[in-house]
Formats: sequence, C-alpha cells, structure tokens
Amino acid sequence: MGMKSSPQSPVQTRMAEENLVMLDQQLALGAYLNALLTPAPGVETAPEPQPQPEVRAEPAPAPPATPSPAPAVPEVGPAPVAEVAAQPAATAQPDWAEGEFQCLLFQVAGLTLAVPLARLSGVAPWDDAALTEMPNHSPWFLGLREHHGLRARLVDVAAIVLPPTQYAQLAPADSGRLGKVVMIDDNRWGLACDAVGDVITLSRDDVKWRTGKGRRPWLAGTVIEHMCALLDTDALARMLGEAGPEMG
Repeated sequence: MGMKSSPQSPVQTRMAEENLVMLDQQLALGAYLNALLTPAPGVETAPEPQPQPEVRAEPAPAPPATPSPAPAVPEVGPAPVAEVAAQPAATAQPDWAEGEFQCLLFQVAGLTLAVPLARLSGVAPWDDAALTEMPNHSPWFLGLREHHGLRARLVDVAAIVLPPTQYAQLAPADSGRLGKVVMIDDNRWGLACDAVGDVITLSRDDVKWRTGKGRRPWLAGTVIEHMCALLDTDALARMLGEAGPEMG
C-alpha cells in the first residue's frame, strides 16, 4: 500500500502561500527591470557601423602613340585598398564604474534603486515642515528645502521610475508615504523615497548596462542579483533641470 502524505498544518499552508506570493513578486520585478532596458516604442537606437565596400582604382590609360619614340609606360595596377572593419556599438558607462564601486540602495514603492556613492551628496530624513511648496509645478516636483546652506529641489522619485498608471495608484506625497531624501548633484536635487537600505559593492560585470537611447536617461543599468535599477545621477540631474520626466 502507498504511503499517504500527511495534511499540511495551517502554518505550513500559510508559509507556502507567502513563498508563492514572494516568488511572483520577484518574477514581476525581474521582468520590469528587463523592460527598463528595452527602448520605448518609436525610439530609434543607433545602428551598428557597417563595413565599407572595397574600392579599387581603374588602371591608368596608356598615352596615345606619337611619331617620335616614347619611353615605355609601366602598367599601373590597382591601388591598395584600405579595409574598414565594422566596429561594435560602444556601450557608454559612467566614469565612476571603473573597477569596483559602492552603491547605496533605497526603496521606492516596492522598487529598489541604487545610487553610486561617488555621486551621493547625502541622506536626510523627510520633513514636511521643512518643505516649501511651489505652486503651478509638475506633480513630480515637491518643493524646496534648505539643506547645508542650499535650497535643494525635492522630487518624488516614484514619478520618475514608475509607469504612470502605477504611480497614479500611490498615495500622495503628503500622506506619510515618504521617509527619506537621497541628495544628489552636490545637494541641488533631493530624491524623496520610502527608505534607504544597505551599501553594496559592485563591479562592471555585475551590471547589465543600458546600451541604447530612450526615454529613461536616468537609468545606467540593472543589477539582477540585487533586483535593483542603477541610477545615472548626472543624466538624472540634467533631465530634471531641463524638462523633467515624461509623465505618460
């Protein structure tokens, strides 16, 4: 007779359900990180250079015959051809990614982001009272805040990294959703987020770097091992200073 399996206890059942939920979340997050590296529809990426066709010179025509004897003209053969090899498209990588580099992890609505310590200006607690709101601004711009003698411009980083439909489902910034501010660009910009985490050490090979242009200049690449998106803070600061993120 076959052995009958003993029924699972309520605790085992609950743990199994929680593990399935966690697995689904990890799979969804992994798919989202891969999607970040996919150029948006309608955005053209630079094609790889193609090899140039061979060009050969035609032999020079012989001079016309004349009554007086003329020295023999040697036949001119094909000119040497310079071969042009196709070069692979270059992958732009920030200068701080040489060798090993450290990053600070922080959380935004369930997504983990990483900012390189070489471009991190500091971390401050979120403080509603210290924020000076500015009317008639985009939803992602939260206002100004004094920080180390500068008037830092605070942004809701969730509006930058999340799809518009997902961002619209979040609670407003003044509801207690935000807990920390990650300062970048010499304290000119503050990225309001949920919380900060650990400092990790990465190498160039740990990152799946972005290779094409798209609507996400803030994205340097993704780190699947840590399930996080790596920020290019220089490009992010430029984007915020020019037009801000696209909101859909």
